[in-house]
Amino acid sequence: MNQGGAEHVSRNLLERAHYYWSTERRTRPKDKLRRLLESTGRFKVKVTEEFRGCTAETLNTYDLVILNYDGDFPTDVPPNPPIVLGNRAENAICEFVSSGKGIMFNHSAIWNTPWPLEFHRMMGGWCDINAGSRKNPNTEFPIKTGSTVHPITTGMEPSWVTVQEDLFAALVWHPDANVEVLATAFDDLEGYRKIQPHAAYMIPKEGPERMRGVNQDQPVAWTHHYGIGRVFVITIGHGIETIRRPSFVGLFCRAAEWAGTGVVTIPWPDLKGENRRRTWPYYQPCSIREFSALVP
Repeated sequence: MNQGGAEHVSRNLLERAHYYWSTERRTRPKDKLRRLLESTGRFKVKVTEEFRGCTAETLNTYDLVILNYDGDFPTDVPPNPPIVLGNRAENAICEFVSSGKGIMFNHSAIWNTPWPLEFHRMMGGWCDINAGSRKNPNTEFPIKTGSTVHPITTGMEPSWVTVQEDLFAALVWHPDANVEVLATAFDDLEGYRKIQPHAAYMIPKEGPERMRGVNQDQPVAWTHHYGIGRVFVITIGHGIETIRRPSFVGLFCRAAEWAGTGVVTIPWPDLKGENRRRTWPYYQPCSIREFSALVP
């Protein structure tokens, strides 16, 4: 594939709306991620909501797969058993990535419920409720850039703040993992003092002070390799307002381009000067006033 700026990166978004949210509610992040990527002019996006039974031939024309999966959690909401892709589809994804293509695991897709062990190896790190992984109740917290030399994060702001976001903590790392952490967030102990009732099961009887990794920085974005393929994992991206943050926009788009091609040509959103009037997703020259005229 020609990797020049005028070419497109084909990208297949595997979306499975599950957990206790309704499908209608979960379409909002899906549609925003699609618009976000296509606004750069570098992506042609196809959304696939049912991937079970698919084969390597299904992925043959793509450069990048993004898993945007929301699986079940052991809460008191009505149970939703995990949807397993099945050996054929799972093997197709493993072969796709190991052959030199790219994959992104987005947000809740890092929870281990539906995935085979080979996906754990691919991700490098994941969340497992039985190993102490959890969600900090804080919804607004700083994201700190962990690496300024990786092509994805070169030029990224040193820190920025999320809005209505999930902070997953106490990840499990594969013994063969060799990840490069690009961004972190602090797992503040005080956040657990105000934990919501539906998430209280995450706190051990000994109290939150005894939890693994509490009061430490937690990786929220990292790269990994699987075979000769590229892997990017991002654990944030729950909140619509977080997805609208310029730093998230740049991070997500640049990571997708890196995972799909191995290079990064997409700039960070430029909101200086007259560009300060641009509306989300910032890569298109549409001002807030022009956008408002389009919306009833």
